[in-house]
Amino acid sequence: MPSRLILLLVFLLGTAAPLYAQNQPVVLDTSKVIPLGPVVVTATRTAKALEDVAVPTTIITAEKMEVEGSVRLGEVLESVTGLALFDDHGSGIQVQGFDPDYTLILLDGEPIIGRTAGTLDLDRLTVSGLERVEIVRGPSSSLYGSEALAGVINLVTQTPLEGRAASLRTRYGSHDTADLAATLEAGNEQFGARVLFNRYSSGGYDLTPDVFGPTTPNFTDYTADARLRAALSDNTTLRFGARLAVQDQASEFAISAIDGGMIPHDQREDRTDWSIHPEIQQRLSRKLQATGSLYAARYQTGTDMTRRDDGSRYFTDSFDQRYGKAEVQLDALWSAKHLSSLGGGYIQEQLGGDRYADAEPEAQTAFLFGQHEWIPSRLLTIGMSARFDAHSDYAARLSPKASLLVRPSEKLRFRASVGSGFKAPAFRQLYLVFTNAAAGYSVFGATQVQGGLDRLQEEGQITEVFLDPSTFAAIEAESSIAFNAGFTAEPLDGLTVQANGFYNNVHDLIDTQPVAQKTNGSFVYSYFNLERIYTRGVETEITVQPLTNLTLTGGYQWLQARDRNVVDAIQDGSVFGRRENGRDYRLTLSDYQGLFGRSPHTGTLRATYALPEYRFTASARARWRSRYGYRDVDGNNIPNRDDEFVDAYGVWDLTLTKSWAFPIVELLSLQLGVDNVLNVTRPSLIPSLPGRTLYAGLSFQL
Repeated sequence: MPSRLILLLVFLLGTAAPLYAQNQPVVLDTSKVIPLGPVVVTATRTAKALEDVAVPTTIITAEKMEVEGSVRLGEVLESVTGLALFDDHGSGIQVQGFDPDYTLILLDGEPIIGRTAGTLDLDRLTVSGLERVEIVRGPSSSLYGSEALAGVINLVTQTPLEGRAASLRTRYGSHDTADLAATLEAGNEQFGARVLFNRYSSGGYDLTPDVFGPTTPNFTDYTADARLRAALSDNTTLRFGARLAVQDQASEFAISAIDGGMIPHDQREDRTDWSIHPEIQQRLSRKLQATGSLYAARYQTGTDMTRRDDGSRYFTDSFDQRYGKAEVQLDALWSAKHLSSLGGGYIQEQLGGDRYADAEPEAQTAFLFGQHEWIPSRLLTIGMSARFDAHSDYAARLSPKASLLVRPSEKLRFRASVGSGFKAPAFRQLYLVFTNAAAGYSVFGATQVQGGLDRLQEEGQITEVFLDPSTFAAIEAESSIAFNAGFTAEPLDGLTVQANGFYNNVHDLIDTQPVAQKTNGSFVYSYFNLERIYTRGVETEITVQPLTNLTLTGGYQWLQARDRNVVDAIQDGSVFGRRENGRDYRLTLSDYQGLFGRSPHTGTLRATYALPEYRFTASARARWRSRYGYRDVDGNNIPNRDDEFVDAYGVWDLTLTKSWAFPIVELLSLQLGVDNVLNVTRPSLIPSLPGRTLYAGLSFQL
């Protein structure tokens, strides 16, 4: 750990040096600050007012995150209508009924790498230093390629300001959870820089005291982030971003001994995650602008399990992902009615670690994208976009999309879009060679299953082969056709109503299935395409301001996510369930709730009470989800019995914030909060719910 801390300090000192190079204080010219409405860039890759975007988009501002006491990305997203946290190798996010690996998560427009079993753990990411979080629902492959089949979440950092500023925020809460964030920035009209340091730690917690080992281990997470801007000339702007994050984690577990006792083991994990992102923007003329960017990222983890009594090594694992991208984009404002964007680039990905037969499997992608927006009148905006991806490991893919925005009046807007999305097979689905030493199961990627199964048979570990690997077809990239349609209405002052309906028709969904059984009773798994999946639903949200200082927002989503082959089989009468008394019965469609992990009904409620004259804000949030399937007991591969579901639950959070202004300290804020007020837990099913937690925070702005 000391060497990694030194690396963080060097990173911060190196990037902070320009801030102290300012010999004279710089005064912010407030005459240049023009109030604007919310602006979004993710939906179209160009800056647009939120009200002029034709696809379902939500913006979470830094002010809102601060009022609600959010310090990690998962806390920001959990109360957004239509989104649901998903516990699987960390806290992932579901969008429109899709698993976490179908939503692309970006930092300033570039992908954050490092997924485990498809989940990018949201708690890896601090929200300190963010200006806003942009959430675009529906397929965005026409602009961003693979992994954007369900949507895109873009973390937009704050641009370094003119003048000098510093801030310090600290928070401490239950389970020895602590968050410390410090920022320093300085700049003038030509140059600006900001550095951020964040330390986040927890002592862990244990929801199952009868089981050896904690539910969540103790950890310490450090993040350093630097952002710079420079006006090289009147027409040339340079931006640079760099991020470094490290984590150390400690846990313990036990395995059964031959004599029936338990053998304690210690587990240590470490993680290093960094990225750099230079970008240059050149204004070629009044109507033409070019942007060129480079992006490099690396994500590494290491796991070491040792037997406690003699220190012998039980299991080790390493993972190493590298990602590089070069991209150019040309934006042309032909007239007030026509805006075009054209771009392309090249991506290089490489993987290493103990879980892959090939020491360093790699893939390359060349891509082109284009977009045109036509505004024939204030009433109507028409958008068309498409992207072509040529990948080294699967067939080339064209992803088109069309959108329509109709504004009958300033208080009513209709939106509609239709587009295709795709998701390339992940490295693990192609090349993984992994055996869980504790549980005994094995997983092989599609290109490795033949050789892996042959080796296990030679070693006498296979009792039965369910599927012959020689008959397997190569897995294909997943694809979808999606429709979104909705409206935003402001029928009265202080009242906003939004609704969006969606339908996603997915082909070749990649799923995991057993191909053989081992002598220890465990299974050998591999990956296959499922032909037909669909998700459909409706999202609604109402915001009302009954009092000057009170804002209420309520949201609801109805969702249905199903396998069409299962639906056909149920209608044919060929699917059966087994009751707890052992009797079989024929299933009907009413017995089939849908895919595992999806709640048909979810809701959110937010209330904010603000007294600006007293610098006081109270924020109350609630989220609720109906029951959802999590396991298969009767062997039909679908959730249909009560004991195959997680019961419905609701969670309330409360945050109070009071601020003071002083001559030296621009703003001093005290924050008190309670998460999960009602102390809801599901110990073995939802490990991310630790019960009621309390916290107190103090922040300074200079």
